[in-house]
Amino acid sequence: MISRSASSTLNLHRLVLGIALGLGSGAALAQSTAGDIAGTTDHAAGDAVVIRNLDSGLSRAVNPAADGKFRVPALPSGRYEVKLVRNGKAVSTSQVTVLAGQTAQVDFSAEAAQATRLSTLTVTANAIPTIDVSSVDTRTTFSASRLNALPVPRDIVSVATLAPGVVKGNGVFGNLPSFGGSSVAENSYYVNGFNVTNLYNNLSFGQVPFQAIDQLDVQSGGYGAQYGFSTGGVTSVNIKRGTNEWKGGVSWTTAPAWARETSPNVRRANGTTFREYDKNSSASNTYDAWLGGPLVKDRLFLFALAELTRSTGTTYGASSTSSLSNANSTSTAYDFTTRSPYWVVKLDWNINDANHLEYTGFNNTDSNIYSYYKAPYVDGVASRTAYKGDLHSKHGGLTNIVKYTGYLTDDLTLTGQWGEMDSNNSTYTVSPTGIVTRYDGNIFAPAAGCAYTAYNGTPWGPATCAITSSVDVYGGKDQRKAWRVDLDWKLGDHDLGAGYADERWSSDAGSSYSGGAYHYYYSRPRPKAPGLVITYDFRTGGHIEVGQKSWYLEDHWQATDKWLLYGGIRNDGFNNRNGAGETFVWQANIWQPRLGFSWDVLGDASFKVAGSAGRYSLPIAANVALRAATASLYTEDDSLYSGINPDGSPVLVGKKGSQGHYVLNGENGSTPNPRAVASRDLKPYVQDEYILGFQKSLRSNTSFLDQWTVGVKATYRRLRTTIDDTCDSRPFYAEAVKQGVAGAWDDQWSVPAGMGGCWIYNPGSALALATTLDGSARTFNVTIPGVVLGPPAKRSYQGVVFSAEKQSDRYYVNASYTWSKSYGNTEGLVKSSNGQSDTGTTADFDFPEIMVGANGYLPNDRRHSIKLYGAYKFTPEWSAGLNLLAQSGAPISCYGGGGGTLGTHFGYGAQFHVCNGEVSPEGTAGRTPWLWTVSPNLMYQPSWAKGLGVQLSVINLFNNDAPTFVYEQSETISNGGRKTAYTNYKLPKYYNAPRYARLQVQYDFSL
Repeated sequence: MISRSASSTLNLHRLVLGIALGLGSGAALAQSTAGDIAGTTDHAAGDAVVIRNLDSGLSRAVNPAADGKFRVPALPSGRYEVKLVRNGKAVSTSQVTVLAGQTAQVDFSAEAAQATRLSTLTVTANAIPTIDVSSVDTRTTFSASRLNALPVPRDIVSVATLAPGVVKGNGVFGNLPSFGGSSVAENSYYVNGFNVTNLYNNLSFGQVPFQAIDQLDVQSGGYGAQYGFSTGGVTSVNIKRGTNEWKGGVSWTTAPAWARETSPNVRRANGTTFREYDKNSSASNTYDAWLGGPLVKDRLFLFALAELTRSTGTTYGASSTSSLSNANSTSTAYDFTTRSPYWVVKLDWNINDANHLEYTGFNNTDSNIYSYYKAPYVDGVASRTAYKGDLHSKHGGLTNIVKYTGYLTDDLTLTGQWGEMDSNNSTYTVSPTGIVTRYDGNIFAPAAGCAYTAYNGTPWGPATCAITSSVDVYGGKDQRKAWRVDLDWKLGDHDLGAGYADERWSSDAGSSYSGGAYHYYYSRPRPKAPGLVITYDFRTGGHIEVGQKSWYLEDHWQATDKWLLYGGIRNDGFNNRNGAGETFVWQANIWQPRLGFSWDVLGDASFKVAGSAGRYSLPIAANVALRAATASLYTEDDSLYSGINPDGSPVLVGKKGSQGHYVLNGENGSTPNPRAVASRDLKPYVQDEYILGFQKSLRSNTSFLDQWTVGVKATYRRLRTTIDDTCDSRPFYAEAVKQGVAGAWDDQWSVPAGMGGCWIYNPGSALALATTLDGSARTFNVTIPGVVLGPPAKRSYQGVVFSAEKQSDRYYVNASYTWSKSYGNTEGLVKSSNGQSDTGTTADFDFPEIMVGANGYLPNDRRHSIKLYGAYKFTPEWSAGLNLLAQSGAPISCYGGGGGTLGTHFGYGAQFHVCNGEVSPEGTAGRTPWLWTVSPNLMYQPSWAKGLGVQLSVINLFNNDAPTFVYEQSETISNGGRKTAYTNYKLPKYYNAPRYARLQVQYDFSL
């Protein structure tokens, strides 16, 4: 019998050990769901190494090679007992913890030799591997126990930003992470090895309940040829699994409104109120219940979790986000309610010791209701007046994943995976009088319901009943289907890998003005004279697809006892189809070499030098097809009217468009010729990366200095080619003149109907198309030199990370300092300055004049970043954690209109690097303030109530409310040359999240 104090001490050590294992940074494949056990023995003929999972009973036996080395690949994560069996007897035993994507090392050489001499059994404790010398990549791993203990927001993105070299992007994109200077749309997200990234625009992903996560890997570079589709970083989640013991739990997590601060109010330089945050509020409650255990002991296991989150709150908008300086301006406010009934099911079937089958299913549907109100600012104070109606939206859906692992021989392992992810993307609105506005995606069937209206001056008719200016497709849906096969072959000192993957992404998407059109009432009707209304019809919609096929070969070669060399090659192919099912971009044979090395300098895994070099590529997001390659409608009709209907539509006098009908941007509802959308021989989006660094374990007789692992890592990234669009019609007009068909053009800015107004190409390279020039079926082969369209894309990232970590019986700590610089003329696939989420088709490169002054420090540039987090166990019952961040500010740019010195005619507003008629280079108008947050927590696990835990966390304890991004639009210039100043220039757009408290009560039990 063990005493309470001894048992508590043992539990304390286990807890700290479990958390410490989560600190491991080491190797492996970015999206791997399994790990390896490897080691050495003093080889003797007939030796065998037997491993057994202590939780599931899974057992395997292998024979060491002639040099005594052994490796057991593709093991589910968990605790393992490893035995060296000689002459039928176990002569040495070790216990290790296998983490997904990493290699647990076991050294039987010394123990086995001694056991042979003494004829006794040697038992080795579960040691903590501080440095993994079998890897060449860069990753940070978080275990379930560590995730539950850290004082960070309970979402994957917040955890990912703890890793060095990762910063939060612009708030308009949901604070998604930026890895190594890349845009937030260049990351990949995985659950149990299945890609759950939303390929429609790469700005969302399939999420699972936080309590269901067994392990979270954040990889910021250097991953091997087995995986791709990322020029940023990779975040990989592994779900908990059942064991041979029935265990369960319940938890309640709350962040009440009364324990949450608000951001500071924003005032303009003239003293008027821009935005008031005092009346904003939000609260959330999350309830979880889970159970896991054996359906058949040692064979079939279940883990299931159900979660319900309900979030509520109120948000007031800004008084103006444009050039208006009037403090008494109209705005909106909304109350929101979000219900998220998530669930997860994980099944594991050990068919036998050589075959394993697993199923993962989860649902992450969110249902949202936004109740809108008019909220005018009167004398600088926001007030709520008339109710405008409700916006309903639904996102997320069901994901199913099946994976098979077969240990064909001791040296040959086969894995196969199939998965399908379905995600809703549906919206509709309901007016106060019950008018429902929906859009079915048919561009020739206007969305029924409330029309979006505006007046030229003081309104003389009914206010619009439209709740939002536009609506997305009702019943919109995204789907990913994918399968892959991988083979791992241990051949002497070589670990060879090969695989093939096939993925299909499809989206049913589109948008329309509310009620089908935007009606601008230009003049008021009189008894004997009708008024003039200008109606804009803008609708997109279709079923679009992206196909991806990939294969790879790789080799981890243990060249010597101290040197591991890695070489791999990856080949990707992408096929983008428009709404008619036609291919408009096909990129084949995208070769991506990957190289790396790991040098175990002293031969004892205490000093590692490692490096990697690789090329990485991205597919074109699906959303590009929706407007550039699929039929869309954008027209202007000038009509006479005598009155206004209750839904906002005009009572026409005569036909629609009687005073003029115009096709804008060439979008007349016909499907563009696929050969006229994207340049022939379009090169892929490619980035090169180089990493070099070292890690060193320190040993000292001084307790505090002992057992630290310190490291330095340098990273260089360079964008080789990018893909964007140009909307400059002037070169095409010149070609039309040359071909004698310029009569079909009104002027050089107005393309003929059916031609399309923007084209996809590689900035800096020629644009080659087969396109109409006069709106007819006749096509012309047109090649426009790259120098005519603007400069080539440039983006580089340089970063140096200094890190230190330590784990002991009572505490762990992880600290890092990152110096970095991100420079160039493009942020990447999205654009923070104007919040543009049109992935791959931003305002950059639309005209060469836009790129004048574009070189500079990019939005995700943070020169200095200091991160520290950890925990300390005071007693077996009490522990505390801390998360600290100090980060220098983001660069600020000054954007103005395109008139004046640049002589443009685009109507793009403040998109040009021009202020007061002078070129203002990107990122040279100052920086936002330093950002720092201190977030502590306190955890109580009473000995009198085994399994109970209470945790209080305070995020941003000192309520540092520094702005993270500001408005960068300074002025605009009309086509007539009139300059208008934006009074919101440099006002805060997004703040650091204000202080809030979070309480979590959890109870774990065993049956």
